[in-house]
Amino acid sequence: MSTHDRLKQLFDQNHGYLRRKQAVEAGIDPQLLTAWVNDGQAERVQPGLYRDTEAPAITNESLIEVALRVPIAVVCLRSALAFHELGTISPAEIDLAIPNKSRTPTVHYPPVKFYYFSAKVYRFGIQHHDAGPAVLKIYSPEKTLADLLYYKNKLGTDVFTEGLQAYMRRPGANPFEVMEAARVRRVQRQMRTYLEALV
Repeated sequence: MSTHDRLKQLFDQNHGYLRRKQAVEAGIDPQLLTAWVNDGQAERVQPGLYRDTEAPAITNESLIEVALRVPIAVVCLRSALAFHELGTISPAEIDLAIPNKSRTPTVHYPPVKFYYFSAKVYRFGIQHHDAGPAVLKIYSPEKTLADLLYYKNKLGTDVFTEGLQAYMRRPGANPFEVMEAARVRRVQRQMRTYLEALV
């Protein structure tokens, strides 16, 4: 098998994405990746991360690229709300949570907004969604609502209330889980008021 074919196979095995490190570990000269970029066969989506331009499009491509670039980040707030289809908002940037005191990662594209959560708040409510080349870490709908209530003065009350109303209309909506997330965020009194108004 030629080096070109081996590189193509590596891209295919990773759903169209490949890290420079993976190519090196497979014994492929990284200059071949540069040649592919120059020829339009691949694009450099992040430092050290490449995408085969002939690979089929995949769902949540921007979230996947962020997950590959910043594994510690958890999709939160408006972006998590959109992922769970609990609102009409389509944020211009991806909201990401990272632990307090973490170094802010450099992400050139897509546009991102980092939020710094305490250890307890950061760990609570993380869901893992298999998305081909990456596993997306996204907060649960209940945790997302609690976070939105906490940030309502910054992001707008309407974003939170629309999300809560959409959530409560869903089969299987669980106000107790919403309240548990609100307790972690220390917004349980406010959350109870909103829930009682809906019930």
